[in-house]
Amino acid sequence: MALVKCLQSRLVNMRILTNERLYKRNTRLAFAANLGGMFFLVASVYVLFSGEEQFGLYLLFLILGILFMQMGIYFNRWNRRPDLALNQALNSLDNNYTLYHYRTPVSHLLLGPTGIWILLPRHTRGMITYDIGRKRWRAKGGGLLSRFGQEGVGKPLVEASWEAEALDKFLEKRWKDGIALRVQAALVFVGENTDVQAGNAPIPTASVKKIKQILLKADEKSRLNREQINALSVIFEKK
Repeated sequence: MALVKCLQSRLVNMRILTNERLYKRNTRLAFAANLGGMFFLVASVYVLFSGEEQFGLYLLFLILGILFMQMGIYFNRWNRRPDLALNQALNSLDNNYTLYHYRTPVSHLLLGPTGIWILLPRHTRGMITYDIGRKRWRAKGGGLLSRFGQEGVGKPLVEASWEAEALDKFLEKRWKDGIALRVQAALVFVGENTDVQAGNAPIPTASVKKIKQILLKADEKSRLNREQINALSVIFEKK
């Protein structure tokens, strides 16, 4: 009987906690901003060709249209839902792991025996490499049409640094264990056909299909025991 319970416990998948309210709010904001941008841009064209000299009103509508469209572009990233790709890729981890999406100071955070991982998802397609000379990630191929409008790689190291600092400040007054926590970061490309060839990158970089192998190979200094994991779970999930 004890053996059966043990086997059942191992079959339980990891916990996934997502701030769905935040996703819904921001996707609505994206829709509203895009709609507002289209309205003001159309209104600016109408005023321009209305035959009346209202350059000030035209300029106002044009500026508002551009501003709203920029807001729409910013909030459209919430429609991409990289969390769903991460959930699918890591769902086979056991219940010693918890994946947090916008429930901690870090956008996407994995907590488990291999430590604390900051996950930086990207939708960039093509072949991903790392240029040591220029110290940046590069995306090659994929075709012009397939790459049009897609998310760029950006500056993962800067983003990881910001998120690690935010997490450090959050835990500074809450973590009472006395043992310093070592935070790790990984860059994850969630596109199904993305080919990642960046083994020389300064932080682990992989496709969503191979990221689990990296997350399970943390060094000993980053590992957490059961008591530490439980304590951090309480801190992250405290309302």
